[in-house]
Amino acid sequence: MLDTLKRPVDVSEHPLLSQSYIVPTPAIAAMYARIRQCLRRGVTGAVIYGHTRWGKTYAIRYCVRLLRHELPRIVVLTLGMPQNPSRSESLFFGMLLDVAQHARPDSGTALQRRLRLYHKLAELVARVSGNTLVIFVDEAQRLELEHYEWLRDVQDELGRRGIRMFAFLVGQPGILNRRSAFRQNVDTSQIVARFMIDEMRFAGMQQAADLKMSLAAYDSSIFPEGSDWTYTRFFLQRAYDAGLRLGAQQKVLWEAFEAVHRIARFDFPMEIPMEYLARSVEIALTRNMEHDSVRFELSRACWDEAVEESSFVAALEALRIIFVDEAGPP
Repeated sequence: MLDTLKRPVDVSEHPLLSQSYIVPTPAIAAMYARIRQCLRRGVTGAVIYGHTRWGKTYAIRYCVRLLRHELPRIVVLTLGMPQNPSRSESLFFGMLLDVAQHARPDSGTALQRRLRLYHKLAELVARVSGNTLVIFVDEAQRLELEHYEWLRDVQDELGRRGIRMFAFLVGQPGILNRRSAFRQNVDTSQIVARFMIDEMRFAGMQQAADLKMSLAAYDSSIFPEGSDWTYTRFFLQRAYDAGLRLGAQQKVLWEAFEAVHRIARFDFPMEIPMEYLARSVEIALTRNMEHDSVRFELSRACWDEAVEESSFVAALEALRIIFVDEAGPP
């Protein structure tokens, strides 16, 4: 039998190994659809919440890339909030200058940084001949009242310059408590009206059919670009050329996740975060390269091993109390 074709690049260069790739999920598709709806309807802010390690940062990256591709006249930026963020005005505006790629984000007084930010944002919008700025705030549950007030100042100033600013706050469920508290006060209720008018829960995968979109993406995503090497083919070329497709594996993979969920005796409905689906796929593809053949199949045993090594159970164990609280009394 002829040997397989030589891969165009070394395995170590593949995005799968560095985990620098993005594939869609139903939750990401729903998030992107909600963002597009907000843009169409002029809803200037929304809260998108989900548990830690659920793939929200990953989803932001996907939505940013898609927005820039489909709406090139919109400027899209991402602000990641650090743990225990400072309430310093100058530091906050320095962070915004940094994500706007200003040459001097850390210099000047708070007022000087403000003015430079306003100018830089207007310049970015003018450069694409548009009138819209979108800001994603990752780990938005860390925002304090002052940060919201400063974001409101930015939105007001851009509005005076004819620019619409949309803010999508992506964070853990605790951000809903902040929104409830803001609603109790006349002054802070304006923050809700600006940035929290809409909400969406970022869910994990809740049924076998939810896996198909992501798994099929490994069969269609190409690396290197312009080649005929899909992700699946790159690692399992003989099997792929003989007809193996990850997009047909959703049932057996779901059953593998379901089995460990049951063995762990979790008393809440199963959801699979994208991180652990991706990790399971990465393990299955890389671990089985040496077994590749025209007759090779990803068996239930292959998936059981991959799911076990993905740390899926450990992640849910850490969140067990939260899930039980969400489920409420029986």
